[in-house]
Amino acid sequence: MRPPTYFGLPLTFLSWASIAFSQCTLMIPQNPLTAQGLATPYELTGCNQLDFANEGVFVEAAIIDPATGEIQIYNPLVINAGMVAVGTTSTSTSTSRAGFFIPPIVPTLPANAVVGLWFGSNAQTVTLTGDTATCVNGLGTSVFGQFAYCNAPAWFSAANTAVQKGMTKVSAPGTGDGQACPTIRDFRIVDQDQSDNVVTTYLLVGGTTLAQNTPANSQANPNAEVLSNASDNALINDFIQPTLGCTAYTNPCTTCAKGSGSALATNELQASFFPPAGGPAMVPLNDPMVLVNGQQSLQKVNLYRAGVNQAQADNANASGTTYCQQFAQSGLFISLNQQLFSGTGSPAADQATNLFTFLAMRFSMSFGPVPGLACTQLLNANNPVTLTTDGNGVVTAATINTQQLQQILGGVSRSSGITLVGD
Repeated sequence: MRPPTYFGLPLTFLSWASIAFSQCTLMIPQNPLTAQGLATPYELTGCNQLDFANEGVFVEAAIIDPATGEIQIYNPLVINAGMVAVGTTSTSTSTSRAGFFIPPIVPTLPANAVVGLWFGSNAQTVTLTGDTATCVNGLGTSVFGQFAYCNAPAWFSAANTAVQKGMTKVSAPGTGDGQACPTIRDFRIVDQDQSDNVVTTYLLVGGTTLAQNTPANSQANPNAEVLSNASDNALINDFIQPTLGCTAYTNPCTTCAKGSGSALATNELQASFFPPAGGPAMVPLNDPMVLVNGQQSLQKVNLYRAGVNQAQADNANASGTTYCQQFAQSGLFISLNQQLFSGTGSPAADQATNLFTFLAMRFSMSFGPVPGLACTQLLNANNPVTLTTDGNGVVTAATINTQQLQQILGGVSRSSGITLVGD
């Protein structure tokens, strides 16, 4: 089977590029929190699911049994509107253009199961339609962008309770290569729009047929292409943690090729109960996904935070300046592990030559200036990363000014010499 493709374009994990991607509309089936609803394909318009690197949309469900605390992951299938199931016939003249899909498997839900849904997209935005009674897509007409969720606060409430009662066991991050293993809220590995996108993968069989990446489908189609959502979660689970010798937190997953897997929801759950030593990174006011017409919005920040199990914010604890100051941890972490990360393949070879140059590029773009986090403006500091690129724009080397980052983290802007305060 061909390996997954991560981070096909910079915009898929950073909202910095001024590139006009398609804006996707996803039809949520009726009763999406039931077994039948989960097994009903979501229909995509405005985007082409077959062009997954640029326009793919992905859905991830987490299911918890409140009686036992057991968690399972299930990935509903997304298809192009007009696709027909393999083995059926259609009189539509558009069938051959739309493609086909292998019918999803039906999950087994325990009694009184609590189900949450999370959405990610490789396009610039995704807008939900259909049965959206429990869903949050943004603030009014100002969508988050690539992210949305349904019933997430209720799921996290049930999961938090189960962990506190000792029913759900969340594995500790542990240590790797002599340092604490990072979680999804660790300032060492976040970017400008943390906690966005999902870990879901699908299969593309023969270039025309979409399917869930179940063990059975995976084994039956060894040459299928694996379609993936370019997510921070995949970056930490599949690249950073393995390189450090860390083990990802997983749960049973009937729609994962190995029968188990990680998810945005469980990554956030682990991060909630094992905060990093450098303080937890929470969605700040200057995250591009929570801006409204380019302006900060505390209401939109809190809607986003509610979907990823983060504490509600006020203008002080969502400060962009404070976030930028703490974000210096990321540059220092990348520099500290330069040799180790340089020996690991790049998540996106068309952007950077290895994991080190990729992470340095990602940090540099996130740091700013606008349209990143604008840390350069907020801290009155130069960008601490110098990138070297080849003729194709691929980052081949990076130099990180660790002295500047240490001063920023200590509360002093290198360029101005003033003590930093919150926004």
